[in-house]
Amino acid sequence: MPRYAIISDIHANLHALCAVMEHALQQQGCDCVACLGDIVGYNAYPNECAAYIRSLQCPIVRGNHDEEVCSTDWGRMNPIARQAMEWTRSQLEPDHLVWLSRLPYQKLVDSRFTIVHAGLDQPKAWNYIINADDAGASLQRQFSPICFHGHTHVPRVYRRSNGLRAEEDSEARATLAAKGCVCIRPEPACKYFINVGAVGQPRDGDPRASYAVYDSDEGCITIFRIDYDIASAQQAILAAGLPAFLAERLTQGA
Repeated sequence: MPRYAIISDIHANLHALCAVMEHALQQQGCDCVACLGDIVGYNAYPNECAAYIRSLQCPIVRGNHDEEVCSTDWGRMNPIARQAMEWTRSQLEPDHLVWLSRLPYQKLVDSRFTIVHAGLDQPKAWNYIINADDAGASLQRQFSPICFHGHTHVPRVYRRSNGLRAEEDSEARATLAAKGCVCIRPEPACKYFINVGAVGQPRDGDPRASYAVYDSDEGCITIFRIDYDIASAQQAILAAGLPAFLAERLTQGA
């Protein structure tokens, strides 16, 4: 089976995307990519990121920002998110908008794993999976052994054995925080619902980009944290006239 780079929540951060893809392709030897959505929003390079992901011709699902940019119903957004969405919509090439509007909500890849942006139970509702109870609703509807998701911008590993409640792998969380990478070896009796974190806007206090590599031949899923040129990404945000808060949060990882 191919060695997959699993990426999510790029959010138009070209600097982070390039750093992650260089690590995945050149250092990790990935030959395939799967994208979990939210290609656009918040940052300064929506067209460039959309063009790059499209060029990969990879499995991809729709994120809430990908859906919302194709609409104009932004009344429920906070003012900063709405300003960023209005700017993104004004910048995106029409062909990219059409492409985003046609992305599926979930997808089975190689009969081995599933990808979705938020939850499998209600993929169009964009619910946030923030604990094991939330993850349990998706795990009950999961037919593949592994499902990768994003949306919260926080890497987490949830698992469920037959007949048992879902639980978080707290050891994996601690190892990732301490070492900047963690390898998860799925157990055959369990199903796994794994948040790979955000490429373009991490929100767990670590400003480094986050993504995963899935190697089924080795029986390992590795989540990595990757340094990138945050200062240049921030400068691009400010030069585009986007809210300064969006630049500041990249340094904070929040």
